[in-house]
Amino acid sequence: MFKRLPTLTCSLLMCLLVCIAACGCGKVSIDKGEQSDISRESAAGEPSPCLGFFISANPGKEVIKCATADLDGDNTEDLVVIYRESREKNKMLVILDKKGKYQCTNDVPAPVSNQVITFRDIDDKPPLEFIVQGMKGANIGYVIYRVEGVELEDLFGEGMKDCC
Repeated sequence: MFKRLPTLTCSLLMCLLVCIAACGCGKVSIDKGEQSDISRESAAGEPSPCLGFFISANPGKEVIKCATADLDGDNTEDLVVIYRESREKNKMLVILDKKGKYQCTNDVPAPVSNQVITFRDIDDKPPLEFIVQGMKGANIGYVIYRVEGVELEDLFGEGMKDCC
């Protein structure tokens, strides 16, 4: 016989399924938004200056996943970067392209494995929101972010404290 799943587990699975259904699966593209496993190119196929800036400003930090989109509404391509902080800990930040000058947002914890970055205009107004999903062991989580000025604002999430 199957044991009944705890209510919290069912709630988490339901939230994850809703999020996946709303976001779609796999690689997502909106306004040139591209998700990449350590690509050094922008969505236009050119070298990403934001990624180059991150690498030069953070020597020794391993980039795990990155994705490009205009996240601050200024018609320039910004970059979400998930990078390895230590063996069991990843972090994430956004590199904002301010017309050739680059600015980093605050860094936040990021999932340890199976990271997915998805761009969605949730509220039908700039700036563009993005969703980060991932895992740590059997723990699954997601969070919705928006860039406000140079800060990442956590709008809503579930289970991230267990997968980061």
